[in-house]
Amino acid sequence: MGPLEKESVGILQSLPDMVAVIDTSGTILFVNEAWERFRIENGGDASKASVGVNYLRMLEKSDAVYEANGIRSVIEGSISTFNLEYPCHSPTEQRWYLMTVTKIDEQLLMIRHENVTKVLETEKSMNSVLESMTDAFFALDDNWCFEYLNSAAYDVLEREKGTLLHKNVWEEFPEAVESLFYSNYQKTLHQRISTSFEEYYGPLDTWFQVNAYPSTGRGISVYFQNINEKKMSEDRLKMFAYYDDLTDLPNRRSIHEMVRKKLAEDRACSLLFIDLDGFKNVNDVYGHEKGDLVLQRVGQKLQQHLSSEAFIARLGGDEFLIAVNESERKALRRFANEVLDLFHQPIVLDSHFSFSVSASIGIGIYPNDGKNFDELMSATDTAMYQAKRMRGNSYAFYHPSMKTEIARRLLIEQELGDDLRDHGIYFVLQPQWDTVKDELYGFEVLSRWRHPTLGEISPLEFIGIAEDTGNILKLTQHLFAEVFARVSRWIRQDGFDKKVAINITPYLLTQKSFFDDLFDLLERFRIPSSMIELEVTEETEMVTSEITLGNIVRCRDAGVSIAIDDFGTGFSMLSYLSYFPVDRLKIDRFFIDRIGNDPKSEAILRSIIHLAESLSCEVVAEGVETEEQVQFLRENGCAIVQGYLVDRALDVDEFERRFVKNVL
Repeated sequence: MGPLEKESVGILQSLPDMVAVIDTSGTILFVNEAWERFRIENGGDASKASVGVNYLRMLEKSDAVYEANGIRSVIEGSISTFNLEYPCHSPTEQRWYLMTVTKIDEQLLMIRHENVTKVLETEKSMNSVLESMTDAFFALDDNWCFEYLNSAAYDVLEREKGTLLHKNVWEEFPEAVESLFYSNYQKTLHQRISTSFEEYYGPLDTWFQVNAYPSTGRGISVYFQNINEKKMSEDRLKMFAYYDDLTDLPNRRSIHEMVRKKLAEDRACSLLFIDLDGFKNVNDVYGHEKGDLVLQRVGQKLQQHLSSEAFIARLGGDEFLIAVNESERKALRRFANEVLDLFHQPIVLDSHFSFSVSASIGIGIYPNDGKNFDELMSATDTAMYQAKRMRGNSYAFYHPSMKTEIARRLLIEQELGDDLRDHGIYFVLQPQWDTVKDELYGFEVLSRWRHPTLGEISPLEFIGIAEDTGNILKLTQHLFAEVFARVSRWIRQDGFDKKVAINITPYLLTQKSFFDDLFDLLERFRIPSSMIELEVTEETEMVTSEITLGNIVRCRDAGVSIAIDDFGTGFSMLSYLSYFPVDRLKIDRFFIDRIGNDPKSEAILRSIIHLAESLSCEVVAEGVETEEQVQFLRENGCAIVQGYLVDRALDVDEFERRFVKNVL
């Protein structure tokens, strides 16, 4: 033994168990004192178990082939450890030993024999050991007859205890012939090697995990378990791998493989990428449980109402993907409209909850828009964003020119996520005028973006992207801080006390953090909350919920007023006025433009003003450009106007010169 091994000799000598070290050929290189003592005390032949003897050949000559094969399996690396319990009785006592074979390194193995008699005695007998096993166990002789079965074996095989003893396994279980049971048991018996396998046995409707070992005699020992639950788990894992666990629809992997096969066969194929509009509001306001139910209902609608040839998958979140065997645009338009029709009716969850959900669809056609799945997905994703710009229940076919628009969008998305002070975002102020008092009533804050490379970006574009990407809160907080800093200076230096109206999206009404930040800013800049008005834009439907109502009431209690912008168009509904404590209605310029030209619009305008008056709401008219319009509005009870007749939107410095410094 080398120097390193010599250092280990003391450890091996100190062990009470019998230990030998052999090389990969089987030659004994070392035995400890316990090994020698046992040999001498039991009259062992030194030529069979001493240093220099080939232990493997000795075992084979002694008909201990199973033990020899176990050691060889460790040498070959097919198993890391070989264990065997065996009897070694003396004339005066019953003794059981555990033989353990492990590798020391690539060249050496350690064979250890441990006396386990006391352990087995605590189990009373070897039979009780087998009976106590959770695994089912039986022993077969070389004629395939049962020599022993434990209770677990009878239970798993569904037989009465004792009824199989000494009977032929293949006669009792004939369906097992021509199966892995037969071929592996044959291999274990005749080749004297262990086998491990899984197999289904039909008459018992059971999957088995089986480990078969050659017995010390001529038969075999079989340990087995019912693994039906494991197989069910594997089936569930496969389900998880290819199906969405929320909607039970195929998932991205599933539709990817299906589409890949279609494209490999060069078959007609198009993809429709569906994204639900404003779905984040549902999750934020009503919680993910309600949001999940909405997604489930959408999945059910798609499955129930679309052609059976359409392959429908959920990609994740609020995104769905449909593959159809079609490449003609006319047919795809018809199909896309069928999909959108499903979203015209509210999604009903129960008698208390229903949600109006719209969808944006991007369409990509093979092979024009993509030669493989990833290219098609990129095309449909690009087209879907184009559909989103159309605002609600729209679809768009992919066109290469959209790539430029997507590059523009990605740049805007990226810079909205950066420090907003560095990219040219600013605000302008449009004055609001009291036509009765003939004085400034206040102003509306309008955000603008003068991009260093893209030039002026429309607020409709960058605010929409901010909403889609979750940056609207950050953008609004930045705008508030900039506006409040200037207003605070005007209050200190000029005694300014007019109304400051700032637009927010309906989504922000659901966000407690937005209102926390708002009141922190008011306190920091020492601005009276009564000066602030939040104008809720009506490009999307407001979500009515206890959270939204609670946040609005919090504003009202603090003195911040709430206005509904563009009232009379879009999603504005009378139910908002009864549900939300609104202070002011801003009448859309659609009605103002028709004063003097359209009696019906004038009648509607009068009714809006009278409705607001009955609800104790003030009214502001937007887009006022003529004295005729001012006269009509004033005669009908609307004194506050905003529009080019008063002034256009002004940069901050110009507004300060004209309306702040001269206001007193």
